[in-house]
Amino acid sequence: MRTLRLALSCAAAALALAGCAAINDLARSAFVKPTLAYEKVEVQALDFDGATLAIDCRLTNPNPFGLTLARVQYWLQIEGRIVTRGEVAGGLRLPASGTAPVRFTARLPWAEVPRLAELTRRGGRVPYAIGGQVAVDTPVGVLELPVEHAGAVDLPALPTFRIAAVGVRLASFTDLKVDVALVVHNPNPFPLPEGSFRYALAADGEVVATSDLEGLSAVPAGGEARVEVPVRISLAGAGRAALALRSGSAAVRLTGEATIGSLHYPIDAGR
Repeated sequence: MRTLRLALSCAAAALALAGCAAINDLARSAFVKPTLAYEKVEVQALDFDGATLAIDCRLTNPNPFGLTLARVQYWLQIEGRIVTRGEVAGGLRLPASGTAPVRFTARLPWAEVPRLAELTRRGGRVPYAIGGQVAVDTPVGVLELPVEHAGAVDLPALPTFRIAAVGVRLASFTDLKVDVALVVHNPNPFPLPEGSFRYALAADGEVVATSDLEGLSAVPAGGEARVEVPVRISLAGAGRAALALRSGSAAVRLTGEATIGSLHYPIDAGR
C-alpha cells in the first residue's frame, strides 16, 4: 500500500508539472512581443552648465494580460562619445491590451561638448544622440526594447556688454584711477549666474591695462546688472592715452572673455 501511495503521489506530481509546462508553453505560444515607440524629446531645463533632455516614449502591450516594466537604461552621446548614462527602476504596470507612457531624462553637460568655445561664439547648436533600453518582464523572460533619437539643442544666448560710464580721477601724482561701469544684459529666460572675466582696457586704441576680475554679477532672466571695473594706470607708462583719458576725450574700449558656468563669452564694449 505504501508503495502504491508513493507511486500515485509521483504520478500526480508529474501530471502537475506537465500541466504547468503545458500552460507555460501555451503562454509562450500566445505571447506577442510589446512595442516601444519614440514620441518626442523636450528640453526640460537649460542653463549655463548644460541642458536636461526628457525623452517620451509609448509602450504598447498587445497581450490579453498585464506586464511589468523591469527597468530603463539610457545614455546620451555627443559625436559618438557617451557623456551620460543612467538607469531608472521599474515597477510600472503595463495594462492588458493597453499602452503606458515611459519618460526618462538625461543631462547634456556643456563641458563635454567638443569645440565648445567656437560654438559659443557663433551661437551654435549642439547635436546629440539619446537612447536607451526599456526592459519588460514577460512570460518568456525579460525583453529589452531599444529606442534612439538624434537631435540638437541650442546653447544659451550670448549676454551682451556695454560701457555705461567711465570715470577718471587722479589716484596719486603718478597714477590715474579709471572706473568703468559695465552693464551686462541677459537675454535668456533663466538667470545668468555669477562668473568672472579677463579683460584689456584700451584708450584711443592703445591698451593701458589688462587684468582678471572675479565677481561678475548674477543677472536675472531678461534683465541687466552693472559691474564696476576699477583700473589703475601709470601716467608715465600710459603716456598720450593717459592724457586723453584725463581730459575725457579718449575713446575707451573693453575687450576680453567672460566665464559663466561652463561657457566662455567674448566681451567687446566701447564708449
